[in-house]
Amino acid sequence: MPPLVLDEEHVFIFKFWFADTIQNGMYYQNELFCQLVVVEVHQRSQLYQLSCKFARNEGLVVTCSKTGCRLWGSLRDDFVKELILNPSMLELPSKSLL
Repeated sequence: MPPLVLDEEHVFIFKFWFADTIQNGMYYQNELFCQLVVVEVHQRSQLYQLSCKFARNEGLVVTCSKTGCRLWGSLRDDFVKELILNPSMLELPSKSLL
């Protein structure tokens, strides 16, 4: 299942403390998310490809604005917590693979 893609104007973004650092959080439809990746608009296809890599995980959401895109993961999801603690799993695919 592909990730949900939302306009960033339709979500509430906030800051919170997790894993010994300040994180960006998002609130959408009674769910809390943590920002996993942020990219500029020209990298949105790479971000979407990365999100599809984890498509088995329904706790992922992509938001887009005029200036960039973000990948978010549900804080209820253990897999997302693993991604937060192991950011190397979140490397964008190279453009040559697109």
